[in-house]
Amino acid sequence: MAAPESIRSDVHLVRIPMPGGGLPFSLCYLLEDAEGRIHVIDPGSPGPLAVALIDGALHAIGKRLGDVSSILVTHLHSDHAGAAAALRAATGAPVLMHERERDALAESHGAAGLETTTLDDWGVPADRRAELLALPALPVDGVAAPDAVLTDGQLLDIPGRRVRALWTPGHTAGHLCFDDEDRGVLFTGDHILPTVNPGLGLGGPATDPIGDYLTALRRVAALDREALPGHEGPFPTLAERCAELAEHHLRRARQVQATLRLRPGASVWEVAATLTWTGGWEALAGFTLASALAQTAMHRAFVRSGAAIAW
Repeated sequence: MAAPESIRSDVHLVRIPMPGGGLPFSLCYLLEDAEGRIHVIDPGSPGPLAVALIDGALHAIGKRLGDVSSILVTHLHSDHAGAAAALRAATGAPVLMHERERDALAESHGAAGLETTTLDDWGVPADRRAELLALPALPVDGVAAPDAVLTDGQLLDIPGRRVRALWTPGHTAGHLCFDDEDRGVLFTGDHILPTVNPGLGLGGPATDPIGDYLTALRRVAALDREALPGHEGPFPTLAERCAELAEHHLRRARQVQATLRLRPGASVWEVAATLTWTGGWEALAGFTLASALAQTAMHRAFVRSGAAIAW
């Protein structure tokens, strides 16, 4: 097993492979407290490999699974929290997440994915519906129901250090970042990634995920922190990246607004086809197509509501 990467003397990074051919890894973090206990942030994808890698990383820093005191989840997606149930079984440590993630997780089990009525509302052509209707509701395989929930601004029970939960909705309704005030690092999950633009509205109901996300970006941009994200790698330019992500969504809103000015009754599908997508509109399929349509629907609602004007 490869040794973990030490970000600080008591903050260690473990790369957990991701199945599916997208991003190669999710990033799990191990925090040591003043009593020698370990707090795990986002243990990664379901299956035995994640727990084995975390076990190996712990041994590399002179710890073991029995030293794990808590399992902290930024959000409910299985590439971040899918190993939470297995790690809890191996360590006895409690799983903690935001209450909105708990509620969305409870609602997602046994739920269908996209419904025909949604595809009707979006104006999806008949020949593209089967692939969308086959998608699951949320990627939450292996995610454990939490033993306790965290609230915005709550200081975590980590002896000897001040780590605060920050509610940063947008990617999901209950997404959390964890602000390690003493070490000067912010664990950003999928709220902020160094090069990838995180999708929004990917878990649980939200009235205005675009506005929520922009507000949360503004909040964390004010922090003087090194960003420790859930994918890719750590980066120092937190405020600059927040500004880039905000501009990405505002630019998309302006594009949607321009289309609606020419075609006020355009469907979500018709609007999405006019936008610029990484890899091109024609290449989108399955989950990426569903995400693109969902993002477009949110931006269309953001523009039509008038909320975009304030930004």
